[in-house]
Amino acid sequence: MANDFSGRIWKINTFPATTTNGAQNVKIKGGSWTGTQGATANQFTITDGGGRTYTWTWSASGQQVTFGELGWLEGPVTFNASGTAPFGEVDLYLGTK
Repeated sequence: MANDFSGRIWKINTFPATTTNGAQNVKIKGGSWTGTQGATANQFTITDGGGRTYTWTWSASGQQVTFGELGWLEGPVTFNASGTAPFGEVDLYLGTK
């Protein structure tokens, strides 16, 4: 399934990926990383156009990873995953103000 950057919830399941909104800023209200993981040390990383990087590591318990509000990110925003595939799906919830 391809990445979906439409609507208020972005669904990312193919890595690496870059947002299709170009240099526009985007507000991330939170998100979750779910699905079958290949290894407990897999990592998911968001890097914005300003060089800020946020990284999450899949837990040994195998439960989904949730994250809170990141605030405004400068576009374009890129997503990467490292470790053993498959990486599951990341859902990001966008804010409006």
